[in-house]
Amino acid sequence: TWWAYLIYAFVFFGLLYLLRRYERNRLRLKQNLEINLSESEKLAELDIEKNKFFSNISHEFRTPLTLILGPLDRFIGKLLNEDQKQELNLVRRNARRLQTLINQLLSLSKLESGKMKLKARPENIVKLAGLFLQSFHSMAEDKGIKLEFESDAEEYIVYIDTIKFEKVVNNLLSNAFKFTEKGGDVKVSITPLPASFGPPSRDETKPNGVVIKFSDTGIGIRKEQLPHVFDRFYQVDEKQMKTKLGTGIGLALTKELIELHHGTITVESESGMGTTFTVFLPMGKDHLSEDEIFEPDKDGSETDDDLLNDDYLFVQDKITKTELKTEVPEDSNLPLLLIVEDNDDMRSYIKSYLVDSYNIIEATNGKEGAEQAIEHIPDLIVSDLMMPKLDGNEMTLQLKTDERTSHIPIILLTAKASKESKLEGLETGADDFLTKPFDTEELLIRIKNLISQRRKLSKLLSQHIGDTNQTRLIQKSSGKMFTKIDELFIEKATIVVQEHMASPKLNVDMLAREMAMSRMQLHRKLKNLTDYSASDLIRNIRLMKAAELLKEGELNVTQISYEIGILNISNFAKTFKQKYGVTPSEYE
Repeated sequence: TWWAYLIYAFVFFGLLYLLRRYERNRLRLKQNLEINLSESEKLAELDIEKNKFFSNISHEFRTPLTLILGPLDRFIGKLLNEDQKQELNLVRRNARRLQTLINQLLSLSKLESGKMKLKARPENIVKLAGLFLQSFHSMAEDKGIKLEFESDAEEYIVYIDTIKFEKVVNNLLSNAFKFTEKGGDVKVSITPLPASFGPPSRDETKPNGVVIKFSDTGIGIRKEQLPHVFDRFYQVDEKQMKTKLGTGIGLALTKELIELHHGTITVESESGMGTTFTVFLPMGKDHLSEDEIFEPDKDGSETDDDLLNDDYLFVQDKITKTELKTEVPEDSNLPLLLIVEDNDDMRSYIKSYLVDSYNIIEATNGKEGAEQAIEHIPDLIVSDLMMPKLDGNEMTLQLKTDERTSHIPIILLTAKASKESKLEGLETGADDFLTKPFDTEELLIRIKNLISQRRKLSKLLSQHIGDTNQTRLIQKSSGKMFTKIDELFIEKATIVVQEHMASPKLNVDMLAREMAMSRMQLHRKLKNLTDYSASDLIRNIRLMKAAELLKEGELNVTQISYEIGILNISNFAKTFKQKYGVTPSEYE
């Protein structure tokens, strides 16, 4: 079931990419060429064939998805293990998202071919909109977003197709929640449009229609992109939206459904200031044909095969919330991994495979990831590429140019499989690169190999810290794991210890101050690079200097002990023997 889901998801999104490219080319042709009659006929034929293709391929996907979701639902119902149930719920949620996209493609195809009919009847749109909003209250609470609804009156009667209008509300609200951060606002308001805006023959005591506004305080849309937001398969700039990209189907379908009601939809937005979608629906039924008016007694049924009631842009399965781990256990010797991923499901999925072998801390975007890395100095970072605030490349560049974090191996995960995207990631300093969907076993092996390589090099370097081979060994290894910043860091730490060696006040706190780091940051950085703690580094360099002085034979053991800052002679003899296997006198 799991592999079938992955295969169909991969094929489907590949298909969407090809269809989006086709749509852009078609629009470009319409805008730039003066199409004669024969060319118009060819385009019409091409559209017909494309609609057939949409319909056929979407139906083909619905069959295997049904075969995935049916047994999956039954299996989840029988499970008692909550961990297994949560993992399978992840599969079900994403399979239903795929089903949603397929249903939207079918809806667009039917709209374009004229097969989707309006079934309008008089409804109190205020009551109906309030009812549809109830589905979003729990989402607003979970995301920390304020959801408001207001209307100038308790009742406005409008002829609408209930199922299709529900689709419009769900699409616009799910978009608003998608692009609004925690602490933001989402607001729906309904106001009448004065009769003066309608035909002169209308009764001026009644409004011409209703205006429904869907407003949010989210990230907004740039001015030059506003004319294209309703284009099929159009996606706004990736740098602006990061991982919030969709398929470009939802808003196109929304516009088609509004126009099917003989209404209009417009958008106003400013980057960083939020977005407002304004929907106008006419009142009365003069604008409707007889075929578009729904009579329950005549039709005998209220079913609608065009759109499914559960065909939302979001999936309402209850997600088991897991606390975001940002603290490191004090008593664990397991390697520390930082997972940076803004998608909760994906982050939980990755963590579930790593939690038994590693300590895990988490971040939901690149900015938080950089802050967590600087604070905790993990052994390795696994990060998504497309994220809000800072993307994976920007975060990697920031960490790789910071002395405190430059040594940390980083694996980038991305859905962008192009060679250019991979090269861009590697150029910022990423140590490895995996394309989604990835094999979790491969991820585990790559993590294990990177940490193992780092530890082998640190153990090798620990044998030469402070001696003449240090610089040569670092430079030899720098092409593999050590950056220039790491090389300068080790040299700086060594010089600080050598310059203050004779002072009994030389300790970890003093070294941390000189290196402009906290004790923890210094400890974890040195441990990763040299396999030494800060205190081990100080002691080792002191003892190596003592061995050099003993070889020269110009000072006695007591003088040498004071020269390297160890005032207790017996302690000097003991630590020296631990390192070299003989006492200072025997060594001399």
